Amino acid sequence: MKIISRREERRELEYCEKSKKSELICVYGRRRVGKTFLIEQTFKDFAFRAVGLEKGSTKQKLAAFEQRLKEYGDDSKSTPKNWFEAFSRLDKILSKDTVRRSTNGKRIVFFDEFPWFASKRSDFLLAFEEFWNRRGTQDGDLMFILCGSATSWIIKEIIKNTGNMYKRVTKRIYIKPFTLSETELFFKDREFDWQREQIAECQMIFGGLPFFFDIMNPSQSLAQNMDRLLFSKDALYKGETQKLLEATLSSSPIYGKILRTIAFSKYGIKKSKVKEMLGIPDGTYFRAIEDLVDCGYIIEYKKEYEDYNPLYIQLADPFLLFHYYYIEKQNKNSYDDVVTDVGYYSNWRGQAFEMLCLQNESCIKGALGIGSVETDIYPWYNSEDEKDERAQIDIVIERADKITNLCELKYSNTPFEIDAAYEQDLIRKREIYREKTGTKQALKIIMISAKGLKGTAHTSYVSEVITLDDLFDQ
Repeated sequence: MKIISRREERRELEYCEKSKKSELICVYGRRRVGKTFLIEQTFKDFAFRAVGLEKGSTKQKLAAFEQRLKEYGDDSKSTPKNWFEAFSRLDKILSKDTVRRSTNGKRIVFFDEFPWFASKRSDFLLAFEEFWNRRGTQDGDLMFILCGSATSWIIKEIIKNTGNMYKRVTKRIYIKPFTLSETELFFKDREFDWQREQIAECQMIFGGLPFFFDIMNPSQSLAQNMDRLLFSKDALYKGETQKLLEATLSSSPIYGKILRTIAFSKYGIKKSKVKEMLGIPDGTYFRAIEDLVDCGYIIEYKKEYEDYNPLYIQLADPFLLFHYYYIEKQNKNSYDDVVTDVGYYSNWRGQAFEMLCLQNESCIKGALGIGSVETDIYPWYNSEDEKDERAQIDIVIERADKITNLCELKYSNTPFEIDAAYEQDLIRKREIYREKTGTKQALKIIMISAKGLKGTAHTSYVSEVITLDDLFDQ
């Protein structure tokens, strides 16, 4: 099967395979993003490969590992007593003259779902540290790939390890979800023949995860695929969110509580307020927030112009957003039910479109001709008691060249028409932003409208119009 995009990631892996030293590589990213597929498509000859078990005791995991050792030539008659013995047997396999080598002579070891090897109170991580600190410095032809979905665990236990593994990782490769452009390439390669509106809506549901795109049926519409995967009585992925959180974080309910609290807030909620709402102790709460940020499920941003510059947290994962809007409630039997509930559907689509824009911000900057300009991008709102003082701006692009773009987002099936009242509201919001932030930058209004604008009346205050097609430009 052809691999779509991932050129830079493959280039980094291939560079490590050609290097003259041993390499310890971390490949990580959220569940269903295509990490394993990338490695399998880049390398064919593994000196050793094993996959961690999500469940099970240390004894069971060692028994499974024993089977992989035998597959690669270990002739021991018993299960390893502990992980030190297991790595000792792996060492013998890698030392054989018959060990498989890559094109450039590297012995490539691939541990998929690496965090799952390390059950609680096992000696796995200690044994691995001893193995790598001994063999990784002795030999110059060992390439060890650690791969996993438990992003927060990998960052804490491997990348940021301050113990025996301190600064041992030679390359870290974070696999991001597909951009709109990459998703379009995927669907074209699979001969879906979908229009960009369908591709964009699919991205707004699944967030650029190639796994889900790969199990879609090109002979079916988007609605038919959604029913089969998410809404039918026997839909395979109704419970995907719980599996996602357990695979990438843990089974602790705290993550779901935080995500559920902020899910419907388009502009985020103060970090301190969420803690108060949930009544979670400081240490537990702030560790959970750090984990969610590391996994890319939420973003933190600071309101520079608000008193004391408070931190806000905002949901950033499209699949989780769709889950909390529709799947968790279990009150929709088909995707048609979703679309025909016009008000609720409009709310979800507006929030999902904002996520889509933020995740393709490089395309927006490209359309504005500011690709190389340093920017700070965030949503903004002013929640005053007086109605006339209330204002919200979907995306603010604060630029280092002394211009700030105030972006208004509209996702509709037809070109959006700006009437006189809407024009005045844009001007009002611009002036409230100027007053409340005290900014000295030039303020320019940008319309990001999926289908563009209808006519030219009442558009004199709009500096640029960005369409859905612009978000597909890479």
